[in-house]
Amino acid sequence: ACCGCTAPQKRKRSSHPQGFRPSAQARDGLAKFNCHSIVLEIPISTLQKNNQPVTQATSILDPNYVIGVWASASRPEITTLGSNGSAPTFSGNWIQVSRLGMPLTNEAVIPIGQKDKWNATTPANDLQYASNFTNPELALYMDDSQFGTAVPGLAALRIQTNSLGSFDFRNGKKGLWSLKGTAAVAGTALDDAIFGTILLPDSMSPRAVDILPIFYTGVPNLPPYQLATGKNGNPLAAGKPFINNFLPTLGDMLRLNMAVPVTPRNDPNFSSLGIIQAAVLGLTDPAYNTNTNIQFIPNMDGFPNGRRLEDDVTTIELQAVSGVALAAIGLWYDDYSGTGSPVTSNLISVLGFNAGVTQNDTSFRACFPYLQTPWRGFRGPSYAGLLM
Repeated sequence: ACCGCTAPQKRKRSSHPQGFRPSAQARDGLAKFNCHSIVLEIPISTLQKNNQPVTQATSILDPNYVIGVWASASRPEITTLGSNGSAPTFSGNWIQVSRLGMPLTNEAVIPIGQKDKWNATTPANDLQYASNFTNPELALYMDDSQFGTAVPGLAALRIQTNSLGSFDFRNGKKGLWSLKGTAAVAGTALDDAIFGTILLPDSMSPRAVDILPIFYTGVPNLPPYQLATGKNGNPLAAGKPFINNFLPTLGDMLRLNMAVPVTPRNDPNFSSLGIIQAAVLGLTDPAYNTNTNIQFIPNMDGFPNGRRLEDDVTTIELQAVSGVALAAIGLWYDDYSGTGSPVTSNLISVLGFNAGVTQNDTSFRACFPYLQTPWRGFRGPSYAGLLM
């Protein structure tokens, strides 16, 4: 089982009309450049907490098969340059200088002034950064009352300000706070007796209900974190299960439920949009939207439930910051009137957004180590010859 590779990938440019740039100006600055990768293939039973194989899972969303993964890089504390061209020497303790769990946390969520400190921190000490997830800075550029016009490339992404006529998820607003402690949230993940103290911490942390669990705890298979399918207009009701990678340690890790089956790469529904596309299928495809039973929906094994090599994590995370996960569970965008289809122009705009790079610049291998042979060096992105 691949637990989600976090190495950079070789990519090619996209012609999608709703990216950061017009298609004619799209440019992939990493095309045909290589990276170092450490690729491990590990039996699921080795990683499962009781050393059980996946055949013993109680369902494809069995919580006992959730793991959290991150990596860090450290350097010696002191570097002494050599004289007369001699090699430098290194001494002192090893100091952590970078880490990676969820991709792009350091770019999309953590403010630039905190990046070095965040890179030097272990996930066990991540609680200090929680406010960056409950009120993500990037969301200000998807809010026309703040800096929404500053980045034209994000114009397709706008956060719910009046979802269902009641809920405002802009930074500093109340989000679902008005439901705190009410009968409406009893028995849901928002109940204080369950996880409400984390997910509804105060009246000024609106994204504690979606961005925080996506990045910091994983998402539980509990209402309201089920698809709107079968909810009959009530986002807090039980719906169609589609994710359970809950590992509530309040730390930045790439979480994966190893019990979820793999989507075959030749499946016509396979998508680089990962769990976003699984949600679309679970809401709209008659093969999946006629009941609330647990069943495998293609791409349930995709980011942010782990990370497949093909997953377009940049697009997915930008869509998430713009509230697409809220919409998937029934907290629709502002232009939904409460009647008719909730697939409104705002939702279509968010789903149609693309960050500009849609796939790798060469094929992936079908077997270990999955990554392709590197491009020849010293040729640059224009090289079109044979692989090494």
